[in-house]
Amino acid sequence: MNKITSLLSLIILIGCTATQSNIKTDSIETFNLSNYNEFNIKINNTNISAEVNPIVLERFKENLKTAVEQRGLKYNKDSNIVFDINFTTKETVESDPLNFYYSRYYYDYYRYRDDVYNVTQNILRVNLRNLDDDKTLWTVVTVWRDGSSRSISSDDASNMLVDEIMISFL
Repeated sequence: MNKITSLLSLIILIGCTATQSNIKTDSIETFNLSNYNEFNIKINNTNISAEVNPIVLERFKENLKTAVEQRGLKYNKDSNIVFDINFTTKETVESDPLNFYYSRYYYDYYRYRDDVYNVTQNILRVNLRNLDDDKTLWTVVTVWRDGSSRSISSDDASNMLVDEIMISFL
């Protein structure tokens, strides 16, 4: 029984460490969110394409605002510390990989198959800027495909992303 428990614990530990977050953060060495009392959040509307739903971005902004307020900072529109939310989409062209050992005719009865397709990638970057010094103190970026479970269009995914962002401040 002890061996089974140890094996299950090891499998769970490996599974948890193998699950990686899809966000990447970076900050300057001296940055600490606890050194600030207030903040502001702005959505960069200059490069948002038509396929972006503004309601989804507003919901993400509110989730982020609530999470930062729970950390003890106060929301103030005149604050010199600003979270800039930048959202963009990018179209990439991908193709189905062909197996070297098998011809496509063995698994696909169509002689001319179109292996090329478009994939829409959504990119969300949040920068924390100090307007007085005109410096970026902290940044986070995440990328997902359309239809992904990590899309911020669902409330659960938006809350999970905000939670991951808040963990990066620890």
